[in-house]
Amino acid sequence: MPKNKIRIGSIVPALNVTAEDEFIRLSQTYTNQHEPVGVHFARSAVDGTKPLAEQFQGMVDEAPSDARSLAVAGVSVIAFACTSASIFKGPGFDRTISEAIYDATGIPAVSTASAVLEGLEAVGAKRVAVATPYVQWICDAEREFLEAGGMEVTSIAGMDRKGGKDIHGISSNEILELVDTVMDDSADALFVSCTDLPSLELIGQLEEKYHKPVLTSNQVTFWSCAKISGLAPINGYGTLLRDFL
Repeated sequence: MPKNKIRIGSIVPALNVTAEDEFIRLSQTYTNQHEPVGVHFARSAVDGTKPLAEQFQGMVDEAPSDARSLAVAGVSVIAFACTSASIFKGPGFDRTISEAIYDATGIPAVSTASAVLEGLEAVGAKRVAVATPYVQWICDAEREFLEAGGMEVTSIAGMDRKGGKDIHGISSNEILELVDTVMDDSADALFVSCTDLPSLELIGQLEEKYHKPVLTSNQVTFWSCAKISGLAPINGYGTLLRDFL
């Protein structure tokens, strides 16, 4: 009798066009290297005319309902795949979101912010450099979150982008240039933040250049889901997915 296909659920902001592409790419890699893995999405309504904090809160409020729609697909885990929305209310807010999703569905849940801390701990990082597309107050919230989680942030820099095409239109060269401004020998690892920033395909290049683990928002969120789902390691998307599953 064939084994049931593993299915991963993910809640993404409706403005985000990158997370789905990168989750699908990772699931296809698992399917090619090991066994079939499916990914399913709930696109959370986001009113881009409202201030960012209100957009984030709206997404959080809708998370239990979005999660219930994913539960019907028989997913083994549900990710709240938005970095900034899972940190904007301070340390511990990430767990509140995951708990609300679990309470609504009975399915294990993870937020991107929680996955980042877990991933950094897994690779043995104590000091992390952070490259983001965010406006300054979100950068400040991210620093606070990481430091409350026991990390030393050696450097963090944003690009003053608010969302939508302003973020997913950022080129690979712009991302590489941003990383150059934050990365130095004092960091144990690099985190490229934001699930709508197209950075998955840059992981290998960045690890080769800096000789340190590189985490990106979609990669580390998928890694956490893979870990919960009992998936095997894969090659091609960095140290985390290759050595820490």
